[in-house]
Amino acid sequence: MKVGIYARVSTEKQEESLEEQVRMLVEFCERSKYEVYKVYSETGSGAKTKREMFMELMRDVETKKFDAVVVLKLDRFSRSMLDLLTSVERLKEKGVGFISVNDHIETTTPQGKLIFHIMGALAEFERSLIYERTKVGIERAKREGKVCHRPRKNINLDRVVDRYKKGIPLTEIAAIEHVSYSTLRNRLRESGIKLETRLTED
Repeated sequence: MKVGIYARVSTEKQEESLEEQVRMLVEFCERSKYEVYKVYSETGSGAKTKREMFMELMRDVETKKFDAVVVLKLDRFSRSMLDLLTSVERLKEKGVGFISVNDHIETTTPQGKLIFHIMGALAEFERSLIYERTKVGIERAKREGKVCHRPRKNINLDRVVDRYKKGIPLTEIAAIEHVSYSTLRNRLRESGIKLETRLTED
């Protein structure tokens, strides 16, 4: 199986840690008889940078240059559970597996798929709780005569289209814009912008 390795540390002071991370991942792949297509490694906080190597990794996912992505830990790959699930769902759509070595998660196996489905269910449960609490708060505010509504997130769609044309996947664009993948897709549909057609033509 051909794999892409992704490694990341938050600061330049952890440079040795990055090298160690890559070494451990390469050794894991050698033991597992995986062929390493490329090592994507970078320094920077997942919450504060655009993560150029991550974006390159996701572009290679779009053309399926490897069969799975291998990381050392979940938090090295994504900044939050929602971002993680969104990115891995994109991998799944492209037929690319996901392996987190220290977390013993491998979506290419039945057990790994089960674990990830459980994680997804927990994330969905958390979103439902937040929705219910928000709904109760809105109803209370209405009874008290207060006017309230959730502000609509402003998304620069011209900028989104420009980034997409440069080859940046929608999952990463959504992360840059601080919105969910589904929100971005819905906003594009509302505006009559169809990117999926161009994606399949490329």
